[in-house]
Amino acid sequence: MNLNRRVFLQTSTLSLAFPLLKPFYTRLSPEEPAFITLEERVSRIQKAQKLLKENNMKALILDAGITMEYFLGIRWYPSERTMLAIIPDEGDVAYVCPGFEEDRFREVLKIGQSVRTWDEHESPFKKTIDLLNELGISKGNVGIEEKVRFFIFDGLRKSSKNFQWISADPITIPCRLIKSKNEIALMQKANDITVQAIKAGLTFLSAGISPKIISQKIAQTHTELGAVHQFASVTFGVATSFPHGSSRKQILQKGDVVMLDCGCSVGGYESDITRTVVFGEPTNKQIEIWKLEQKSQLAGFAAAQLGSACEQVDI
Repeated sequence: MNLNRRVFLQTSTLSLAFPLLKPFYTRLSPEEPAFITLEERVSRIQKAQKLLKENNMKALILDAGITMEYFLGIRWYPSERTMLAIIPDEGDVAYVCPGFEEDRFREVLKIGQSVRTWDEHESPFKKTIDLLNELGISKGNVGIEEKVRFFIFDGLRKSSKNFQWISADPITIPCRLIKSKNEIALMQKANDITVQAIKAGLTFLSAGISPKIISQKIAQTHTELGAVHQFASVTFGVATSFPHGSSRKQILQKGDVVMLDCGCSVGGYESDITRTVVFGEPTNKQIEIWKLEQKSQLAGFAAAQLGSACEQVDI
């Protein structure tokens, strides 16, 4: 790839390079990726149960959060009140839920019907132990997913000495690490939308503006294209040398480097893309650094081969 000065788009050409966002809808694959289906979540649970048996674990404990959503499709804020899911090595999923949240919880329940509630004067940890016993699990290894908060883990281990509370990484990591075709499609769509949002933001570059103007346009475009906006960090000039921006006031001037770090979510799968341009004519030094970065990235891509350790890419 050859780099010339036209790669660094001037304001006068930005609007010509990215004139309209509407064609985006036709440029995407005609087969829109579906959100994760119930059948796919069931297959994830079945894989987890297989791994539980292979790793001599009787059950997997999930706290409210991203892993619960991955397996069960339940998006629940992890508040101070314990809400857990139990995936046994065989049989149906069961839940422990705050009593006053039961009706709302059942509205989002997709897999399993067994819900044990606890009231304010009761221990959710003892309720969890009781539920394990009801599921036929009275002792042995129970896997704790890595996002389970410490007060929950601590409460469980103090409530029963019959279990060994161990890391569930051998269960959850092999499940979540390997993506299905549908997951990859959702990730791709999120990335495609963010690329379009960045292009839209660049059309607003003009001398004297603040990063906020560009960030707002990116957020608006994320939403217009059907994604959930997550973030749009835009920096100018010296602030682009900071890993995550600067609190100093920034006003765009000719010759400034502009960095846009943006992301959105589609069906729970997120993008995270950074793009860098120069506002106006780049200096020789800026082009030199750009070429060096490009060379480094291409070397990393070439090193990313099946069977190679991730550290080889960094090296």
